[in-house]
Amino acid sequence: MLTLSLSRCGDVHRYVKSGEVGWALKRALRDRHVEQVELVKLTRFTWDELFLFGPYEPASDICKALRLSSADCQSTITSTSSNDGEMLMVFRLKGRIVHKEVHMRWHGDFSPIPPEALTPQTAMFAVSVEGKLASGEDWLVLRTVPR
Repeated sequence: MLTLSLSRCGDVHRYVKSGEVGWALKRALRDRHVEQVELVKLTRFTWDELFLFGPYEPASDICKALRLSSADCQSTITSTSSNDGEMLMVFRLKGRIVHKEVHMRWHGDFSPIPPEALTPQTAMFAVSVEGKLASGEDWLVLRTVPR
């Protein structure tokens, strides 16, 4: 029983940490096995910019990229990636943050992380399997598709 419960810890961790966009990616990539994904089709909110920040990215660097003041930074960027398996996704509309979440890279790893903000038109990704995890699951990598 203990072994069974411990083997499910990854599932519990992903459930607790993941946001709605991460779960939408999981359904598209891991459940439906799509080979290309348009992120705008997986969001339930309107946005015009997506910023992706890698594991351990300091809040100060995130706020600098988002052009947030120190006060806005402290009240807005309240969680960042705290391990290799996470990254931060920040969606904006007309310069205002409309959604942010810590994204579990197990759902799909954005690699390499685009250096600039993506738009609904440019946030299209090809999905490829690039190795296996210790659990035997595929490591899914998302690479931007040139437009």
